[in-house]
Amino acid sequence: MSMYESLIALAPEASAPPRVLRRLPLAAPDGLDEARLRDLLFRFPEALPVAAIDPACAPPIPVCRELTTPAGYVDALYASPRGRLVLAEFKLWRNPQARREVIGQILDYAKELASWGYEDLQREISRTLRKPGNVLYDLARAGGAEIDEAEFADNVARCLRRGEFLLLIVGDGIREDTARIVDFVQRHAGLHFNLALVEAAIYRGGDGGLLVQPRVLAKTVLLRRTIIESAAPEPERGADAPLSDEERENLRFWTSVLHGFVFSDVTVEPPAPAGEPGLFVRVRNSGFGDWGLCFGVRARRRQRRLDCYLTRRSDLALASRVYEELAADGSIAGLRAELGDSLELWSDGNNPRLGFRRAFDPACLSPGGDPGAYADAVVWVRETLDRLVSALHPRLQRLLADAP
Repeated sequence: MSMYESLIALAPEASAPPRVLRRLPLAAPDGLDEARLRDLLFRFPEALPVAAIDPACAPPIPVCRELTTPAGYVDALYASPRGRLVLAEFKLWRNPQARREVIGQILDYAKELASWGYEDLQREISRTLRKPGNVLYDLARAGGAEIDEAEFADNVARCLRRGEFLLLIVGDGIREDTARIVDFVQRHAGLHFNLALVEAAIYRGGDGGLLVQPRVLAKTVLLRRTIIESAAPEPERGADAPLSDEERENLRFWTSVLHGFVFSDVTVEPPAPAGEPGLFVRVRNSGFGDWGLCFGVRARRRQRRLDCYLTRRSDLALASRVYEELAADGSIAGLRAELGDSLELWSDGNNPRLGFRRAFDPACLSPGGDPGAYADAVVWVRETLDRLVSALHPRLQRLLADAP
């Protein structure tokens, strides 16, 4: 049964008696059907508890309804201001078989979208809305996106390639044992997205109207993706998948950085080079496959900057507590005494950073670029990453070991 029951409404007048607002089934004669619920939460996306499920997908910006895919029609598609995608299905949970079918359905939609590129998604959105142009970016910008069009398109394309989506099943009366749902979903190998169940509770208001309260259940089915937003390496690319020019340049640069490289702290294993803009180093015992905390280096081409930093997952309490303790004012003062005054704190979207930044010319990464600037960038990354890991990793291990 739902963990929520009736609501109590208090009138502004102290003399007026409280009213008990009773739950209505979603499909009650005077309730809402699936289509009306979908339209309501498409019109008011802020009512969806997306931030409580995956902050990287918040706030959800409505894009379109009934998006066509080879597997069927996605009830509603949303996007975050930075290009993360949210797929939502609005269903009644009539019986166990229907529930499994709904989950299988949304997984099929996700698999289809994971085979698309940005142009494919944009084409289908334009076709659904019957609007020309880059409609997805136009909607995101109107909804509060502040990044430029190229960066937004790159972020969406990356999420499509990784299959990195937030999948929401929104319904009423979700009572099936969630362990069974987990067992069902985990039979699908290679999932890289989050799946959550959202209960839409309907109440009859004191004025005869309806109150709608979407909320994540206490026993939410949540499959953590294996790709961490700005904090984990790309899955291995198939042998036949071609690299873009930029990916070849990235792979060449990180191979130069890691050739013969070992950390002074020998308990930390160097990562493998890849064609992504960044390298990422696990922190043992930090949770989520040792990705609760991680070190990263990114070649930020548009910002013409190299970043070397420590970051953490915001949805892991232990990782967040340890990071905040290390980044506290008193700790930072001691770290700056050891590592230098250029050690700084900054944020990249929702992701906090503790580390170092320096300017660089991304043109040096191309085969015809300045070899001196290229060599200087390689040396800076090697020395800075080793210095940061050597200073912070032992502290992190002590904090993790002492954490309650």
